[in-house]
Amino acid sequence: MENKGFFASLFDFSFDNFVFPKIIKFLYALAVVVVAIAYLGAIVYGFKLGSMEGLGAVVLGPIAALFYLIMIRVWMEVAIVLFRIYENTDKIAGE
Repeated sequence: MENKGFFASLFDFSFDNFVFPKIIKFLYALAVVVVAIAYLGAIVYGFKLGSMEGLGAVVLGPIAALFYLIMIRVWMEVAIVLFRIYENTDKIAGE
């Protein structure tokens, strides 16, 4: 199995080359940015509701953001592990 580039993998209709392992870093960076924006939005919305809600968002927000980032990272790592299992099984099978 040869390793093709992004666009060659994108238009590979036999699905011998996968796109996801090539874009995983970008997707994780995007997820970090989205979680950060959501956290800032929660702080703004919390203070819009009142000072106690805003303070709660400031205190509890990082815990929630960290939880979401951990879950996103774990699921992305699971996906990459599955792709690596496929690649190693393909090598063992000698195709």
